[in-house]
Amino acid sequence: MLDAEDIVNTPKPDEKAIMTYVSCFYHAFAGAEQAETAANRICKVLAVNQENEKLMEEYEKLASELLEWIRRTIPWLENKTPEKAMSAMQKKLEDFRDYRRVHKPPRVQEKCQLEINFNTLQTKLRLSNRPAFMPSEGKMVSDIANAWKGLEQVEKGYEEWLLLEIRRLERLEHLAEKFRQKATLHESWTRGKEELLSQRDYESASLMEIRALVRKHEAFESDLAAHQDRVEQIAAIAQELNELDYHDAAAVNSRCQAICDQWDTLGTLTQKRRDALERVEKLLETIDQLYLEFAKRAAPFNNWMDGATEDLQDMFIVHSIEEIQEIGRISVDISSSLEDQMNHLKQYEQNIISYKTNIDKLEGDHQLIQESLIFDNKHTSYSMEHIRVGWEQLLTTIARTINEVENQILTRDAKGISQEQMNEFRASFNHFDRKRNGMMDPDDFRACLISMGYDLGEVEFARIMTLVDSNNTGVVTFQAFIDFMTRETAETDTAEQVMASFKILASDKSYITIEELRRELPPEQAEYCISRMTKYMGADTVSGALDYVSFSSALYGESDL
Repeated sequence: MLDAEDIVNTPKPDEKAIMTYVSCFYHAFAGAEQAETAANRICKVLAVNQENEKLMEEYEKLASELLEWIRRTIPWLENKTPEKAMSAMQKKLEDFRDYRRVHKPPRVQEKCQLEINFNTLQTKLRLSNRPAFMPSEGKMVSDIANAWKGLEQVEKGYEEWLLLEIRRLERLEHLAEKFRQKATLHESWTRGKEELLSQRDYESASLMEIRALVRKHEAFESDLAAHQDRVEQIAAIAQELNELDYHDAAAVNSRCQAICDQWDTLGTLTQKRRDALERVEKLLETIDQLYLEFAKRAAPFNNWMDGATEDLQDMFIVHSIEEIQEIGRISVDISSSLEDQMNHLKQYEQNIISYKTNIDKLEGDHQLIQESLIFDNKHTSYSMEHIRVGWEQLLTTIARTINEVENQILTRDAKGISQEQMNEFRASFNHFDRKRNGMMDPDDFRACLISMGYDLGEVEFARIMTLVDSNNTGVVTFQAFIDFMTRETAETDTAEQVMASFKILASDKSYITIEELRRELPPEQAEYCISRMTKYMGADTVSGALDYVSFSSALYGESDL
């Protein structure tokens, strides 16, 4: 074949040489176009794989952080060390409220986002003909749900324990205050009584004065007998405070002992004075009946006044808690389009979010009620815990429902399903969803396939179940049902197509070099392939040769990447 300069300098070049040049140019341009097409296909496949890996890493990270937070929180909620002071228990209750208001809501959102990411990732993997994503051990959605359920059970037990402890301490404080009131009244009444009973004023008293002293002493004895119940009540309250492990029981016992000792002393002095007055009374013949009558009536009246004062100063306690009706589950009309359903759900979600101010106000009212130590509400059987759980379930349900509709739109657009077909699929699915829980049992799924004309044997049905239930959950979701019904009609990439694309870039070789990857692919995609391809070990290998066959198989789960 002539050189280009020879052709230019030759007046009449050879026609065969010219045709040879034209043929070479044609093959060169055709090869370049094939390489560009192959590179584009590889870039598309790698971009999908990278995005899926990013979602997997994000799921693993969120799952690890959420499980670690649950692991750290449960021991705190399981710590039920009782406190002896009401202020300490109020501090624990306030810390628990802060946990409910500040620390838990972001974790609820993370849990919801984790489920959304998992569902979106599984949908994208199915659409790109990749195997289902299996999180690392202990990080499945079910594992996280079980851990969350355990957290809520511990949380509920901790709140119940807090309320019981507060009631117990409130009972203690009430008893202690009652003890102080009764003890103060008793000490006020006994003040100066020992000195009075120890007086020997009767020795120099006249008959009229003796009579007066006798009447006064009888009135005192009547008053003393009336105060016997109060002393017994003081001792009983002190005993109950000891049994309930009151934190200041030592001071209570000391004061109670002093009262009892003084009471015994008063009893002894009273009897001695009575004996003395009776000895003197034998010398007396006249008694001032009117004064005695007055004294006998005055003593019970004074005792009644003291008792009335105690009753007026006594504390009254009422416990009550209001509850709110639980929020119902959202349902979506299948006759509308997916976009209409999405708009309806998002509008509904905004309405729910706008209702948050009412929940916050209810939380504030609930806090005021608890701070007022009111624990029972006769007007409703619901507690604030029911409201919180219902609110969290409502937020999670609406977010999950929106994500399901988004995945259905993604599937519909990726596989070219019309709205009419989607409605037909939904109608067929709902007809055989006998439990009305959004899932079909294997028997219901088999009946659905048979009604649609499938001739199913046991082996074929088992194969289909592995496609629609890759995680062996024992149920078929609507998303998996749509994937199966449209699997053979949609155009998807395969491992063989990716291998063929790499073979074009490698000029029909069984391996591809690092230089070829960097020349034909964008830098990011080329480095991604280089970092994950294994060395080519064939007999025709060269330095830097990479195995694109095993790499392509690994992209679709046919081998380890």
